Order: sequence, then structure tokens, then C-alpha cells
Amino acid sequence: MSEIRVNKIVNEAGTGSVEFAEGATLPSGKTLSGSGTITMNVSGNVSGSSASCSGNSATATVATNAQGLTGTPDIAVRNITGVGATFTGILTYEDVTNIDSVGIVTARTGIKVLAGGANIVGVTTAASGVDLNGTLREKVNVTAGKLSDNLNIDLANGMIHLFTTAESTTSTPNIRVDGSTSLNSVMSIGESVVVTLVTTANASGYSAQVTIDGGAVTEHWIGGSAPSGGGSSGFDVHTFTIIKRANADFTVLANHSKTSS
Repeated sequence: MSEIRVNKIVNEAGTGSVEFAEGATLPSGKTLSGSGTITMNVSGNVSGSSASCSGNSATATVATNAQGLTGTPDIAVRNITGVGATFTGILTYEDVTNIDSVGIVTARTGIKVLAGGANIVGVTTAASGVDLNGTLREKVNVTAGKLSDNLNIDLANGMIHLFTTAESTTSTPNIRVDGSTSLNSVMSIGESVVVTLVTTANASGYSAQVTIDGGAVTEHWIGGSAPSGGGSSGFDVHTFTIIKRANADFTVLANHSKTSS
């Protein structure tokens, strides 16, 4: 093997670079160095098992990792896997199977549920009304017992409560959300709820008073007076429209009706 020792290599005219017509091999452990810049104008591929580069590339087709991606290019990939991502602008995506968010998800132009329904835990607030097209179903809490034996009416179980055992005495139901949540704490001033209690009729079984969160309230009975007896057959229906006027201050419109057997 021949060896050429020179300080500089230029083209034949002495004015430019030389062409390595058959390529060039850099032995292991050797480097290209200098105070200038190494520029490669490549129309094919640059490949290797391991390499590092600084600067910018117009396109990147294969890489074991990505570092220092800056600027404003469009990046198209199949999958992105990582421990987190931060976006300062708008993230737009289509055909997503699942969205699991620990914060608020904002849909700027609406939400369309095509199948499967929507299961919502907690309070749903609709600022501009609700339009329903189809069957509206409401949960009914059915108790195999008497109202007089189950005085706490927990609205967490539903707004309609049915008691299947015939009443035997008067009772004062207590309306709340559940054992640890008061109705006052979940209602804002100016809001209302309607609670319906359906009891299996007995002439001596009826409710002339009601409490809210354990506190007495004044009932305003439809027809002018509180009930004085239950029905002889069928069901008795007590309906209470509760309007919050101030903190722990409620107006209660009450109604009692009897059904046929």
C-alpha cells in the first residue's frame, strides 16, 4: 500500500476541492478536524451504525433518538411514546380511541357521541339549555320497606323514591344528598329541585312535614292545608318543590295526592 504525505490537497487548477472518485475511508479512531466547517452536499443517503451531527437537516428519515429538534417544520410520525408532552398551542387530532384527562377537556365546537352513551359522574352544567331527542329516563330508588322506617331521603340515589311496604303511621322525611353531603352545600341560591315520595297507601300513613338537612322548614301546601290522612288503596304521592332563597333558607311547595288501587 502506497502512502502520500502532503500538507494540502487541491484540484489540478489549484483553485478548488478534489473529487474522491472511488470514495474515501477513514480508519477507526481517526477524525476530521479543523477550525473551518465541513460541508457535505449529498444527494443520496448518509448512513452508519452510530453518529452524531450538529446543525440542521432538511429531512430526517431514520434515527435511534431525536434531540434538539427546533424551528417550525412539520413532523409526521406513526406513534409517539413518552412520559409527558407539553404543547403551548392547539393540539388537533382525529380518530382517537380514548381520551384520559386529569384536568378539563374543552371541545370548542361541541361533542358528538355516536354510540355507547355518555356516563357522567358529578354535576353537569348546561349554560344555554338542554335539547333532548329521544327517551328521557330518570332513576327511581325503590325501597322494600316503609317511609316511616327509612326517613332519610338521599338524593344521591335519585329524585323519586318508592316505598313498597304499606305505611302504618305518620312520618317526617329528611331530604339530603347523602349521609355526608347536605342539600344546602350543592345548591346555589336561585336553584330548585323536585323530590317525589311514593308510599304504599294506608289511611293512617302520611307526611304533613318535611325537614331538609335535618332542619325544620315551612311547607306551603297546594290546596291550602297539609294532609290529614293517607289513601285507602293504591299509592300516596308526596311532591316537594324546594327553592333555595338564601344560605340554608328554602321555600318548599308541597303537594299530596292519592291514587286509585
